[in-house]
Amino acid sequence: MARCPKELLLRWLQFGCFTPLWQSHGRFQQEAWTYDAQTLDLYRDYLVLHERLVPYVRAAAATAARSGLPIIRPLCLVDPADKRAWCLRDQYAFGPAFWVAPVLDQGARERRVELPRGEWIDYWTHERVRGGRELLAAAPLGRIPLWVRSGSIVVTHPAEHVVAGLGDHPEAERPLEATLWGEPQLGSAGVRLADGTRIRWHRGEWSVDRDREVKLAVL
Repeated sequence: MARCPKELLLRWLQFGCFTPLWQSHGRFQQEAWTYDAQTLDLYRDYLVLHERLVPYVRAAAATAARSGLPIIRPLCLVDPADKRAWCLRDQYAFGPAFWVAPVLDQGARERRVELPRGEWIDYWTHERVRGGRELLAAAPLGRIPLWVRSGSIVVTHPAEHVVAGLGDHPEAERPLEATLWGEPQLGSAGVRLADGTRIRWHRGEWSVDRDREVKLAVL
């Protein structure tokens, strides 16, 4: 019985992780547990990451509702003055902080990426990279090329909270983690969540304007 090849399934899951709605429907037997241990482990890892990103995605969705700025953003929308912006069709910003470069070619274990201008941090290795140029990114089977804009605050749910099941807890009662990636150029950074909670970092000091359980970290 024909079904999705393992490599295609994994690349699809990696791409889906960095979209608002992650689905992998099919008419054939292609549940992760019908492949092998590696597929199941990677499926679980990306599923947990996608669910951890719910606060980040909901904040980006609230921004879309207020301003019309979509969650998935082409470079021509992020930086229209960049001459490369109008030619990129297979890379995108996911919300305000992430730059995503899905792997589209069978057998590829690296790919060329046009990184937007500014300073970026490799999500997997935490290496700092200057943007505004093309680079060759490693893309082993289990990894999608992914960067975080330096100076960004990314708000997630803790992994242990997701693994235990989100349950029926109201959004405002769920624990959060706020991570500052790199240093903001002007000494401060902030985010506004979908429920209106504001989290801010200013010259080494954090502030949260509501009584919420938030773990704070700087990378």
